Amino acid sequence: MKFNWGTGIVIVIILFVIGIGSLVYISMKQQINLVYKDYYPQELKHQTQIDKRNNSLLLKENIKIDYINDAIELNFPHFFRFDRVQGDILLYRPSDFRKDVIVKIKLDEKGFQQIPTTSLDKGKYTVKVDWTHEGIPYFFEQDVHIK
Repeated sequence: MKFNWGTGIVIVIILFVIGIGSLVYISMKQQINLVYKDYYPQELKHQTQIDKRNNSLLLKENIKIDYINDAIELNFPHFFRFDRVQGDILLYRPSDFRKDVIVKIKLDEKGFQQIPTTSLDKGKYTVKVDWTHEGIPYFFEQDVHIK
């Protein structure tokens, strides 16, 4: 068999098609993690989130979040009526949205809530507290490292 320009071009085209086909196959198998599973609907609510953060910044004192003894402890300021605080606590795992945990706010009479972390993976979590008190929405977040 004689090797000429035509044969070389055909070989290059075949290798190119195989290479592109391989890249498409590999890219289709990749896991794509957006910030949230429902990223785009969340983005539409962005101004509402900014307003909640601003309400939180206007407070004299904000929520205290600590990681102590295999638990995340939240302590709400004393000027809130704790029976009127409603909302959710999101333990957001930046590396994998499937490991996020949502907990309802259930404060005791001192404005305290404890979330056990024994079932969570070690690493960085962002504690995102989204709550309302007497019709006013608030939002506060803080990073916590689970050991």
